[in-house]
Amino acid sequence: MLKSKLILALSFGFIAAALFAGEAELWSSPFEFSGKEIKQDEALLLKTTDRIAYSSVLANGEPESLKIEVTDVNDPFISATLFSNASGRAVEGSFFWDYTQPEYDDFNQFSTYLITETVKSSRETKAYPRTINLVPEPAVAILLAIAGSFVLRRRVKTAAAAFAALAAFASFNAQAYCYVTKIDCLQLFPFSRSVVVNYSVESESAEYFDISFYGTLDDGVTTFDLSEKGELSLDGAEGLLTGVGDHKTLWMPDESFYDIESGPMKVKVLIKEREGLPAYYVYDLETGKGKYLDEAPSEGWTDEYKTAKMPFALIPAGTFTMGSPITELGREGQEDMHSVTLTKSFYMGVFEVTQKQYELIAGSNPSLYTGETRPVENVSYNSIRGADKGALWPASSEVDDDSFLGKFRAQTGKGYDLPTDAQWEYACRAETTSALNSGKNLTDPYECPNMAEVGRYAYNVNDGKGGISNKKHTVVGCYLPNAWGLYDMHGNVSEMCLDWSKGKLGTESVTDPKGPDTGQTRLTRGGSFIEDAELCRSAARAISIMPSASPFGCTGFRLVLTAE
Repeated sequence: MLKSKLILALSFGFIAAALFAGEAELWSSPFEFSGKEIKQDEALLLKTTDRIAYSSVLANGEPESLKIEVTDVNDPFISATLFSNASGRAVEGSFFWDYTQPEYDDFNQFSTYLITETVKSSRETKAYPRTINLVPEPAVAILLAIAGSFVLRRRVKTAAAAFAALAAFASFNAQAYCYVTKIDCLQLFPFSRSVVVNYSVESESAEYFDISFYGTLDDGVTTFDLSEKGELSLDGAEGLLTGVGDHKTLWMPDESFYDIESGPMKVKVLIKEREGLPAYYVYDLETGKGKYLDEAPSEGWTDEYKTAKMPFALIPAGTFTMGSPITELGREGQEDMHSVTLTKSFYMGVFEVTQKQYELIAGSNPSLYTGETRPVENVSYNSIRGADKGALWPASSEVDDDSFLGKFRAQTGKGYDLPTDAQWEYACRAETTSALNSGKNLTDPYECPNMAEVGRYAYNVNDGKGGISNKKHTVVGCYLPNAWGLYDMHGNVSEMCLDWSKGKLGTESVTDPKGPDTGQTRLTRGGSFIEDAELCRSAARAISIMPSASPFGCTGFRLVLTAE
């Protein structure tokens, strides 16, 4: 009896130690994995509303455009264009084809079709034909059921025991902890090389988790980080997971797995509770990958973060007083003080978008005063968001596909945008109430040493910072940042906002304001290198307005991304 109790106590001790460590891991049951590359003639369409998995083969360079057409091999007169893209960048992934739509009425579910990819590169245009079989949706369900039973047939008892054990563990743990309760994996081969990882996370207190994914092909002898051996997408793909419950992550292995024909694989999900969101998010424009950081790089924000990478700082949700007191030097009459509540945290660009970053995304640099690490300028609201869908704010948050933001959203899959007027001032102030976000006020409305500390303006254009002078903007990040790590919120270039410009702000409290419904000009904030100190204040909003279609040599922008 004593021996049994001792064993039970030790078991509970080990379990508690694992749980209170704040980090937990669980391996999935083995599933069949194939590293074989899917060729052009091997892709299948699963059902009428599914996606075509494909791999474009190019002899020379990235594609400039891609068009996919489908033809009924039994009736060459029946054809349709599934997808057409001329974005100017490489096109990869899968395309949605719902042939129940009117334009596809002639296609039969049980037929075989010929798909042709016409790819135009910088040097030539090539067509890649391949045959697909359309499988009706009920048949797909049967196929997946067979696949699932095949993967799990020898693991039912083991899985049941594991879940029973997990349930027992959870029943006696009354403290806050998080853990992964289940992992189910399935590779979509031969439809795709991707592996779907379904998992569930439980926690008594946390909302945010650091998460990582590992795999093994030799039953744990050797493990590898999935993010380093391919592309992760969907939940937790960038190392941060939000919310408990069921989640799904997709892993597409890279070419290093092509020599693995088939074999059993297991996936491990490792999570750790965190308090709040990470302080920074960095997007790599060259690799297309993003990652979260809890602090700025030890070497500082080097030129790499002003060209090939784009860092964003967390701006926490909160309430602040917008506008300025009547005693503030340089104050204009429309800067009414009023309470503003922003209910959602967001990430804001550490720097104004630079010319190199703009070029990597849009493909060109419109700036008048060139320099890779200097802010892009000579841009307009319409060039950033678009003159059609992009001009509908605040009625719609959509942007034009061919605009800067249209291209960036397509590349990242995230809803980047310009800040609202309120978001901009809240982020600029960083909990200060003074004229400048350094906590200082102006000593003179025109030339002020306090302004010279925080940004490039009309009276410090020859200070040599950034190696640029002679009445021009300078390299981003040359002056003091605010308390939330944002540079150049005062001066350098005026920054475009979402809102239509308006007169007095009013004194009523507001929540998540979006500005007027209509107008003639859009707001810019922060002042620029050609303006006096008073026009670079946190609350200044008098002259900094430009027509939506008009670019200007002192107007640039920075981006925001809603964090939750």
